[in-house]
Amino acid sequence: MKTLNKIFFSLGIAGAAFGMSSCVGDLDLQPRDPSENTDVTSDIDAVFADIYLNFSTYGANGSSPVSGFDGGMAAFQRAMFIAEEIPTDEASWLWDPADYGTFNYGTFNADQGCLYGFYSRLLINITLCNQFIQNVDNGYFNLDAEGQARAQQYKLQAKALWGACYYYMLSFYDKIPYADETLPIGAEPTQLPRKQVYDLVTSALEQVVTDFGANQKPLYGFVGLDMAESVLAKIYLNAEVFTGTADWQKCYTHSKNVIDRLGHGGYYGNGLARSYNALFGANNDKYVIGNPGSDVNEIIWSIVGNNVNLTSFSGSGFLQAGWIGTNAVQETMGTPTQVAADNNKVYENADGTQSFYQYYADATEYQNAKTKYDEAVGDSKTAWTAQISETVNGVHYSFDPNGAGYVAQDWYNAGYGWKCMVARKSFVRKFEWDDVAMSVSSDRRVSLWQTSKHGFSSENISLVGDDWGNNGYLCPKYSNWAYNDDGTINKAESPTNIANASGDYAAIRLAEIYLTAAEAILNGGGGSEAEALQYVNWIRQRAYGDAVGDESHFWSRLAMQDLRDERCRELYQENVRRSDLIRWNQWCTGYTWEWKGGLQNGTNLPTYTKLYPIPTRTMTASNFEQTTGY
Repeated sequence: MKTLNKIFFSLGIAGAAFGMSSCVGDLDLQPRDPSENTDVTSDIDAVFADIYLNFSTYGANGSSPVSGFDGGMAAFQRAMFIAEEIPTDEASWLWDPADYGTFNYGTFNADQGCLYGFYSRLLINITLCNQFIQNVDNGYFNLDAEGQARAQQYKLQAKALWGACYYYMLSFYDKIPYADETLPIGAEPTQLPRKQVYDLVTSALEQVVTDFGANQKPLYGFVGLDMAESVLAKIYLNAEVFTGTADWQKCYTHSKNVIDRLGHGGYYGNGLARSYNALFGANNDKYVIGNPGSDVNEIIWSIVGNNVNLTSFSGSGFLQAGWIGTNAVQETMGTPTQVAADNNKVYENADGTQSFYQYYADATEYQNAKTKYDEAVGDSKTAWTAQISETVNGVHYSFDPNGAGYVAQDWYNAGYGWKCMVARKSFVRKFEWDDVAMSVSSDRRVSLWQTSKHGFSSENISLVGDDWGNNGYLCPKYSNWAYNDDGTINKAESPTNIANASGDYAAIRLAEIYLTAAEAILNGGGGSEAEALQYVNWIRQRAYGDAVGDESHFWSRLAMQDLRDERCRELYQENVRRSDLIRWNQWCTGYTWEWKGGLQNGTNLPTYTKLYPIPTRTMTASNFEQTTGY
């Protein structure tokens, strides 16, 4: 058994080594009691940090806490992404059929590896939170008065994270293993009906919100009042799915509380960051609650990442590498000329095209470059390598005419590119495009995508890796560039493009809470339709980069389907899509996307697919009952 010994954050927010092990096997999904490994009774910070570690990554030195399983697939953000996004219209996974099987089709079986990953991750993190609270309550730590006060805040944070895990449990299952801090360490949770778990979890989170107190703000990287209340709003948003009875009033009330605290400041004065792209860049921590020096706190719950001190094949790095790769693209230069100059120069040709020339002051350097250039141009097979097809971030690239799609991971400052995901055409069509080819859009939320402009096809002829480039657009949302507030790239502050990316994963944003409040309003939960319209229009204003006072992209009225589509556009890849479609009764019937149900044009899904089966490995090792319908 391994003891975690790693610095969680290097940014002055924790600085504690971990002391709690989280090694689990097939028959035991309970993290071990830390006293079995080492004495950490005097270091509550170290033990508490292990909870956050298990939301950010997957164990020390790349080891997985799930026995015999891929650590990246069992990391929290990635596991939830697999469950919430891969079976929907938003994304698909092109490889690893042994682990993913029919997930792309929205149909599941209990033997699929990825299913075991997210079920196990939720149980592990629930248990870590419970065990920490239990140890504090049992006096395990040697705490002075100041330590006792800190421990009470830690308990509230652990309970909020516990509640977030149960939000997903409620979304995925109807017979839910329920455990709180009263369950003895090592004991098996009791399966309870969905409605009963809903009541227990919402009651616990209501108490957490009360105990945090008004206007509580956590340090950067930790969770607090706004995160706990946002999770409550998300649960109440789906109350009818979870219990059979809607609770729009509570959904609106808790959403409005968050909006009243955070919905001010920033460029627009509504708490939203000025740039959409900047929220998903390497330095997006400046928009996270608790980060000093910023009046924008749009990222309410941040799963911290850092390409030096907190690496993971999950989070923002996963959402870069999974979408991109380098394909049919090569760096190049303009036609060499010996005339002295400081930089490349661009000339307009008579036909309106541009020619690029590379200048050399030194005759030897020029001759070497000219020889290399002439050799490339003289060979019909390599001539394309000497032609500038596009300049991205000041670097010239040539495109192989035989390529199926043109992309370079350097365009994202990324050190990895896996070519694992593509989007479905139905999702792509939800955005507002400037041309029928869906190649260019004024909506900045697609500015990082690779479309027909670079040779990708929007058609989904298959969902297999060998057809990559011809079977869907690439829709990356995160990049490893640092951004200025206006969305321009700040190369000077950008990290090195090594394998693991920097940047936090935005698990909950204020924009989501605006859209949640708007949906509650339209369903009679309170507020006014004018208020709901204002929330959505603020989001659209930022999406198009409109200036303050510019209402060019404002809507004059708000229909429910328009709101749903805007939620899809704004929150894609933020682990809400499957739950949204189920809540809107569009998962099984009423809306069809490519390869839904296993057919290229899509088909209806059986009702039982609204839930996931409990993994076979878990069923074998427990007394649990299987999910209804499986």
